[in-house]
Amino acid sequence: ALRQAEEAYHARVPTAALNKVMRELQQKHPPPLDRKHRTRILYATQGASEPPTFTIFATRPLPPSYLRYIERSLREEFDLGPTPIKIRVRQRAS
Repeated sequence: ALRQAEEAYHARVPTAALNKVMRELQQKHPPPLDRKHRTRILYATQGASEPPTFTIFATRPLPPSYLRYIERSLREEFDLGPTPIKIRVRQRAS
């Protein structure tokens, strides 16, 4: 169990795999509307490991509930277990 936690702490997720998962998450459960506008996730990258840190580029801020949904899904998909995960959202124009 300790070894698995250590491996998850140092995990690197390929950008292509991360973006594929992000697309699937958006199709399954789109981000909520923000003042009549739908937030779009443009792409995501892993900026660092130790702990795994993901940067999401989106058209608008994402609500905390949607960030929790993303975090849970990333843990499941990439077998990250209870490892701390940092998720940052950067705004970009579409």
